[in-house]
Amino acid sequence: MMQKTHTILIFLIILVQAIYALDPMYEYRYTLGPEILVPDALHVGAGAYTRFNESGKGVINLQIGLSENFETGFKVLAGTTDDWVISNSRDRWVDGWPDWLLDVGAKFAITPHTTIQADVPIPLWKHGDFGGVLTVAHWDGYTKNLSFLYEGRLGFFGAAGEDTYVKPAAAIVPNFQIGESFRASIGLISSCSFEHFKDDFMFDIMPKVEAGLKWFRLMGEVSIGTITYKAQRHNRYALFIVSDV
Repeated sequence: MMQKTHTILIFLIILVQAIYALDPMYEYRYTLGPEILVPDALHVGAGAYTRFNESGKGVINLQIGLSENFETGFKVLAGTTDDWVISNSRDRWVDGWPDWLLDVGAKFAITPHTTIQADVPIPLWKHGDFGGVLTVAHWDGYTKNLSFLYEGRLGFFGAAGEDTYVKPAAAIVPNFQIGESFRASIGLISSCSFEHFKDDFMFDIMPKVEAGLKWFRLMGEVSIGTITYKAQRHNRYALFIVSDV
């Protein structure tokens, strides 16, 4: 069974030939990705990603568990010319403004397996636009080695993209625990906008692997676009180091 899981995962990672991937609204969260647990600890993460059509982006995040049910934190992304959705101008680069994004958010556990999360992405450039994202996530653990994370999101105003006010997104993320320190997941992520459904409908596959080492965890992920229509975004390759203090 374990050998079969490894074979499927390797096959999906090799399938990174589609040319478009990952709605930028996926990044509008103070965590490094979808998650359900609210750690009563200090969590730090750092890493980078690239789409190979740019020089890359740096990522830093901090999460603070204030209680068993409440967490807050922020994430900073710094990069080059990759275009965030949360902008009311595609021409800001003619003014030489760098591409920095700060996301401030908080998460509350409604039940032990369900959380609600609010994020305010703040673009740190001249033509940035205000917006926010509301997320509801639910976790189901079926066996010791298999669990599912379900996520529903709504982006508002600038976070929804250009010429739209509300943008829904949904994700299903099966997680496979392999041994004591290795984990793999295959996220299925979809989003659209009501005003421009044909141009802005996306469906992505995101394989991710995570290895637990002595002092930190190493995470690698790839986003693979499948049926995106006319989206000017490319597959994303990411690597993160995370630690709970």
